[in-house]
Amino acid sequence: MHRRAAVLVLLALVATACSGDPDDGPSDSGTAPDAGSSDAGLTDAGTGDAGTPECEPFGRFGPPGNTFTLPGPNANGELYVPDVQARFPDVDWSTLDRLYVAAGHYTLINLGNLPQRSASRPLVITNSGGQVLMRPRAGSTQGYLWSVGGGSHWVLTGRYDPESGTGHADFPGHRCGAYASSRERYGFLSDDAFLSEGHMGLGIGGAHSFEVEFVEITRAGFAGLRINRSGSGGTVPPLNDIRLHDLYIHDTASEGIYFGSTQGAPTPLGSGLKVYNNRLVRTGTEALQLQNLGDGAEVHHNVIAHGALDWRAAFQQYQDHNAQAQVRGGHIRFHHNVFLGGAAALLNFFAGAESGDALLNVEFTDNYFADTLSLGLYVGGTATASDRLTWERNAFRGLDFGYAEVYPTATDPGVIFGLGSSIRAPVTLKDNRWEGGRRLVHGLNGGAGTSGVVTATGNVNGAVAPLTFVDTGLPAGTPTRALELWTDRATRAPGSPLVTYAPGRLVMHDGQLYRARVSNTNRVPPESPSDWERLPPPVDDLRTAPGTEWAERGVGLLP
Repeated sequence: MHRRAAVLVLLALVATACSGDPDDGPSDSGTAPDAGSSDAGLTDAGTGDAGTPECEPFGRFGPPGNTFTLPGPNANGELYVPDVQARFPDVDWSTLDRLYVAAGHYTLINLGNLPQRSASRPLVITNSGGQVLMRPRAGSTQGYLWSVGGGSHWVLTGRYDPESGTGHADFPGHRCGAYASSRERYGFLSDDAFLSEGHMGLGIGGAHSFEVEFVEITRAGFAGLRINRSGSGGTVPPLNDIRLHDLYIHDTASEGIYFGSTQGAPTPLGSGLKVYNNRLVRTGTEALQLQNLGDGAEVHHNVIAHGALDWRAAFQQYQDHNAQAQVRGGHIRFHHNVFLGGAAALLNFFAGAESGDALLNVEFTDNYFADTLSLGLYVGGTATASDRLTWERNAFRGLDFGYAEVYPTATDPGVIFGLGSSIRAPVTLKDNRWEGGRRLVHGLNGGAGTSGVVTATGNVNGAVAPLTFVDTGLPAGTPTRALELWTDRATRAPGSPLVTYAPGRLVMHDGQLYRARVSNTNRVPPESPSDWERLPPPVDDLRTAPGTEWAERGVGLLP
């Protein structure tokens, strides 16, 4: 689906200047700056909780040799280097091992024209001396917050690893399983403070074959992480071989991750995309949106939770799913993910090949889908009889129809799967389990049989155990759908009626959690302490609770 024109702001960032004057500031080259004490070894990073898993060994990137440190923030708090190679010509960009970003509070970072490197010797970009915090000044009119672009085979990481010369001991993120204490403790923290509805927490353009890990993004005015690539002359270069993992993206106005293009063909083909071990939580629209996926794309072991919190007042209709994915061709896998909380479908899925794309072979296996107000899955777009779509060993629960509360003409779909009329591919539904009175798919009354392109075997309609987390930080017993973004009016409903919040109702406002003390209408939480109780922020230890069925099946973030 097409987005507002504001989305296009980030697409031009990498090649253009937006604000601020360049300031060379100090720089250095030589040995790696202190990455923190090296005596932490394989011990816990600071939670002290019993049962903390053994830490990942240090040394992932190997010891650095050739290093370079970028200037710190200038007088305006900016690091504006849209062409790093031209700005620092004395750096050997073909052999540089570490590109350091000095710790500090930045109001804007633009880091562009990164070098083309090889997979055998990637450029590692990391924080030095502490945390790199990006947060705009109140009232700023800047066009973006954080832009990175160009090049290939680079790694953007806040990982604390003294043997590799990356990160800092005081900002280890969730290292050693310290998810509950990881908020604001990543080497890179992007906090847009909801400054602009067109802002991204991090925008990446003009690059391929890169990796982003151990980064926290919050309060983005639009998407948390936006990745795209544009072309010219009717062709678009691919977005191939990208890895996005161990990210904590939360409390955004729109998407958590927004990958690829929703425009018409040609679009950048995302072959080899790997998205795993991420927490994408409390987003205004879809928590995960992936477009143009190609062969080798794999999405696994993510927690995609509390999507579409802004469904009553979203900027457009149909922007209220938990997740959205569009695939083009090749073997593509989604497995061991948690899709929790939406308003419309838990997954809005489309097939759509472009000229020259391979045949589709898509597999969804061992995923947990729960708690929305309409469909479990919608499968649309176009797929030919030579393509294949498979859903196996997935579980569905909490599909209690409530969509008519905002859209009064909506009706209960009555099924878990909805299939578009242009899906000609064989659809296999095997050994899935679903709870509730709905049918699995139109045309079938049970878990086995054939209907149109659908072949179903071994599916069971019965109780599904709820997946629980180690510690969400929400009040005990909070139903998924009990949490929404605060709004004065339901602008998506006819007449934009005022919204009344019952006692005990939970809302997010400006990234903070509040609970209604009394029934109230049009009372802004931070301005109305007699109506709203401010609660501690959720800790988001969203590892699957150990000892449960889902942990044994390896679903979600694992202890």
